[in-house]
Amino acid sequence: MFTFIRPVVGLLSAAALIGTACSPAAPASTGGTAATAEPIKIGYVWGVTGAVADIVRPVSEATHAYFDDLNKHGGIHGHPVQMVEIDSQYQVPLAQDGYKKVTTDDHVPLVVLASTGDTEALAPQINADRVVALTLSCDEKWSKPQLNPYIFTICTTYQDQMSAALRFIKQRSGLGAARVAFSYPDIPFGQSPLAVGRASAQSLGLPLVGEAKVGAADVDAQSQALALKSQDPEYVVVQNVTGGASAMVRSARQVGLRSQFVGLNYAFDEATIKSIGPQAAEGYIGVGPSAFPGPEVGMLSEMTSRAPNLKEVNMRAIVGWTMAAVVADALQRADSYDSQALLKTLEQSDLDVKGAIPGSRWTYSSQSHVPTRKSVFYQVTNGKIERISDPIDPPTS
Repeated sequence: MFTFIRPVVGLLSAAALIGTACSPAAPASTGGTAATAEPIKIGYVWGVTGAVADIVRPVSEATHAYFDDLNKHGGIHGHPVQMVEIDSQYQVPLAQDGYKKVTTDDHVPLVVLASTGDTEALAPQINADRVVALTLSCDEKWSKPQLNPYIFTICTTYQDQMSAALRFIKQRSGLGAARVAFSYPDIPFGQSPLAVGRASAQSLGLPLVGEAKVGAADVDAQSQALALKSQDPEYVVVQNVTGGASAMVRSARQVGLRSQFVGLNYAFDEATIKSIGPQAAEGYIGVGPSAFPGPEVGMLSEMTSRAPNLKEVNMRAIVGWTMAAVVADALQRADSYDSQALLKTLEQSDLDVKGAIPGSRWTYSSQSHVPTRKSVFYQVTNGKIERISDPIDPPTS
């Protein structure tokens, strides 16, 4: 693999570098002209079409916007950052082919993936190749460098979200033992928080009365909703993406199931709420490890000033912009632009991301590859997404 060696910087550049580490949303180069040196290529193998397109597309667009602006202002020490983007269509074989292409042909030092299935299939190869990977999959296993030393997740894990959601339900139900159910697709992504969920429900004294399997791309779930109606859960925790989540909630309302739905992060965003429809979505609660646009999100004003032509500025766009800022910060601090150097600088990340995640600091270390374990709860009220909690940590027991 060809390695760029970062030029030695003087005192003025070093001071600018320290400032960038404190505020990653600022341009990662102090240059005033477009970057013209040999590009630093980063691989993006994710489903901009397919079942997770509503999630990945705005992330991709915001990532492009971030690097376009960065490159106009000098890039990384004069090197533009080039996205090598492969559409996996949410299909594991295409993701495997895409990973091989970007690592073998393009020699990228870092690859970004989007799904649990893709990441699980590629993890042995990633760790063997020693190629750094960021994944939109938030499974707990990616937070543990002792298991997957080259993989980093980008948000509070599904397991922590599930535990926080059940503790939230327990607190809302007071002394009562609220009946709960789970809804999920029968794939690695859907299954990932279930063991923790079942154990947490039992420890909290919440009877688990049913589980409804709804595919990620399903458009109707009336049979599953009718089955849940017969079990009469007071709460249904949804682990899914836009298609499956909206089918579950919408179908539940159609058959008269009055449960309170609580969506984990990929089951609760603007696209999902729009797909559910205004009447059925009213009251829907979501676990939010990523911020929705609002005055408390400082990252939002930076996005609008640096990328005024960005078409869609929503929660997923904030994720894409923030993740790009984290990558740029790691590149800026690296001694060279290869995987080993990026692994070192990523594991030293401690960044103020201006409200983009709960607690606002994006922190990695050699012991933890998850940026935060906090969650925030949101609810649809009068058609608007409103925050209903402060950042909270997952239960410790």
